[in-house]
Amino acid sequence: MNIIKSRKKLVKRDTPETRYAFHGAVAIHQELDNLGYKNKPTLSTINRVLKRNDLITKEQREKGNKESKVYYPEIRARYPGHIHQLDLVTPRYITGYGKIVSVNRIDIYTAQANLNQFESKGADSIISFIVEDWAKYGIPRYLQLDNEASFRGSLYHPKTFGKLARFCLNFGVELIFIPFREPWRNGYIESFNGRFNDQLWLFQKFTDLEHLRNEAKQFRDKYNKFQIYKKEHFSKQYLQGCTKRFFPKGFKFNLSTELPITDGKIHFVRLVNEKGYINVFNEDFYINKNLSFEYIWATIFTKEQELKFYYQANKESKRELIKSVEYKLREAVKDKISVKEFC
Repeated sequence: MNIIKSRKKLVKRDTPETRYAFHGAVAIHQELDNLGYKNKPTLSTINRVLKRNDLITKEQREKGNKESKVYYPEIRARYPGHIHQLDLVTPRYITGYGKIVSVNRIDIYTAQANLNQFESKGADSIISFIVEDWAKYGIPRYLQLDNEASFRGSLYHPKTFGKLARFCLNFGVELIFIPFREPWRNGYIESFNGRFNDQLWLFQKFTDLEHLRNEAKQFRDKYNKFQIYKKEHFSKQYLQGCTKRFFPKGFKFNLSTELPITDGKIHFVRLVNEKGYINVFNEDFYINKNLSFEYIWATIFTKEQELKFYYQANKESKRELIKSVEYKLREAVKDKISVKEFC
């Protein structure tokens, strides 16, 4: 019997079918459904039985800054493919093979996830993942990220658009960069990363990259099937009837292609520091000292070459434009390259 020792408990995973299984009331309900039971107990009944038998473990989650009274501006996911969160799990080492990096992505609205592993965490690995991901699962409206160098491009030069930013601009996807050192703002993918670490990475010893990739696909499929079941049976979210964009069959992207900066938007959520400044792509901008320790939404409009700053005091108020500055790019903004050119 294989036993995974996590930080807080022991989890038994003794068959391929249960290796990446969920636990709890919804998972039990799903298993009863798989076994053909028509008259299944409600979730509340299952939870009562679990509690009576002392089978419920309270897991403490990092709250980070969630209890802060300062309003955090964000876009709420309203449909499948509206907002994806993407992150890197790195570094990980396979004994006798070397370092690997996992690129993990989740759709906030549907909770559907995807992942793949690479030997490098550079922009080429991320774009390789995205090409496959968007061809299979659809192109999002927004892609939300932290401030990892692979996502941003240069860590030193201002107004420098990296490979990923150029790729997303060209194909009509708006990047959203969360604040520095606040990973909980990407809570959905962070939660998925934790499951990846506990149930996949720590579960067994991998021999090479392909071994890990094969197991990761099984892990992903098990995760997604559970999320679909949970949404369809216990959620009021409407998952059907939404039109998605996909990369067409035959789409190929040469990673050596140097894409131009094209018309589009790139967004940043930033915490104003004690002196009234925020940082956008390695450049400091003065906002207002009266807004110190408040959050600002900043947007680069590439075609107009403007950087606009917005403030929203609370959930009920409107996001208001408080400042606009010229954002002169280091190169000309050009027309998008058609998807057809890559087929």
